[in-house]
Amino acid sequence: MSRGLVIGVDSGTSSTRAILFDARGRALAEGRRAYQVLRPRPGWVEQKAEWWWEALVGSLRDLLAAGVDPAEIMGLAITHQRITAVPVDREMVPLRNAILWNDVRCGEQNQRALERVGRERLYRRTGYNPGIWTVYKAMWLQDHEPEIYHRMDKLVLVQDYLVHQLTGELSTTSSAAVMTGCLDVAHRHRWAEDILEELEVRPSIWVDKVLAGGEVAGRISQAGAEATGLPKGLPVIAAAGDQPCGVVGAGVTKPSMLGVNGGTSCTMETCSQTLPLDPEANYFIEISPMGTYFPENSIYSGGSALMNWLKTALGGEEERGEDWDWEDFYSLAGQAPPGNIGLMMIPYLSGATAPYWDVDARGVLFGLGMDHSKAHLVRAVIEGLAYEVRRQSAFMEKGTGVKIKEVRMYGGSARSRLWNQVFADVLGVAVRSTKTVETTALGAAICAAAGVGLHPDIETAAAKMVEVEGEFSPDRANRELYDRLFNEVYAQFYDRVQDLVHRATGIVQRQG
Repeated sequence: MSRGLVIGVDSGTSSTRAILFDARGRALAEGRRAYQVLRPRPGWVEQKAEWWWEALVGSLRDLLAAGVDPAEIMGLAITHQRITAVPVDREMVPLRNAILWNDVRCGEQNQRALERVGRERLYRRTGYNPGIWTVYKAMWLQDHEPEIYHRMDKLVLVQDYLVHQLTGELSTTSSAAVMTGCLDVAHRHRWAEDILEELEVRPSIWVDKVLAGGEVAGRISQAGAEATGLPKGLPVIAAAGDQPCGVVGAGVTKPSMLGVNGGTSCTMETCSQTLPLDPEANYFIEISPMGTYFPENSIYSGGSALMNWLKTALGGEEERGEDWDWEDFYSLAGQAPPGNIGLMMIPYLSGATAPYWDVDARGVLFGLGMDHSKAHLVRAVIEGLAYEVRRQSAFMEKGTGVKIKEVRMYGGSARSRLWNQVFADVLGVAVRSTKTVETTALGAAICAAAGVGLHPDIETAAAKMVEVEGEFSPDRANRELYDRLFNEVYAQFYDRVQDLVHRATGIVQRQG
């Protein structure tokens, strides 16, 4: 007799985690396998799709090796790094490395889309301005690797590839498909073929079957069972991308709540019952596994990405090696005062979203003085991300007409009390963190629990499986200081230097 256990798999940018949860959302066992990120040229980010499968198999086998009885598992669901895609042939064999979500090689294709289709029409039909989305990477393949483009049968996303490996069935989810930039956002189970025609991208390269969260995507095949150790016939449930799953796993299921991810990217999502297209297109539209819409924006170089960059830049790997303590690193920021003696960061190290929508944007660190130390650099990262989240959440409030009253933090940075307090002070609202830090995997498990009938629907599953653990209220004095720094400095700064950033980048590129 099953105890009602489900597996949430998170196939992320640098590793895959498989976590076993019970019906109350308690994590019982875990498997984890890491893989490389390849950077063959500046701005290019790639991976081998085979690594995702090897890591999934390894993490599931590690989980089962912890003494788990496979017969007690009712189902699993996979969440994943979004946008990332790999071209495959008719046998689902990858034809080249996957191009990752944070790869910014498609600036030329973005410009061509603006000229052919126009920003307003693209946004109205797909919910997206031109950017890093999968369709523009398909256009890049057509331009620069035409042999691969013409040989590929499908351009599949991470969960599409992994579900097919497990079950032999090929499908995608509306939440995964929308971030290709070519799904019909108002009719979430079909592609915007008129847009694809105008972009001159073959509609046939996209997966035909687009499922909602909680639907059965397939069942573990004999080959899948032999590879993973899971029972043949086990249901694999459609979930969503990592950020929608992370938001659901943090308990964001209604308007007035904002989920903020402190992982590789710093992503924000709120909830809307209706399609909340913004007249100014200052955010894009995700589709939640619950069937609602998630207005979203992102800082591509987010918490762990910037902390890893800073750690490396400061020589942290050489100083501490594998013994590096992330909590110690975050706590360095506590040695610097709020406001950071004027040192501020614009966190556009991997391009910018609203209001610039500029894949060529670059980060800026300004206000440096001889009094600044390593601690101030760490604090500059945290405060810079908080300022940018404040800017993006204001766009969402304006577009949806709903005031944000509560923030739920998730991702690795949510472990840090200082991180959460800085965000509460900058945003001026209550910030709550959850007991389960691995909210992306929990969100996938919530989808699985609803899909196999452990709970009646995803909203109920979230209410039963998410537990709030920490609460952080804004400090009044800090709030007033951050208000001035945001309004009088941060919100104006990049407008004044954007053209110079582009000019400097162009000079260096021409020199190369």
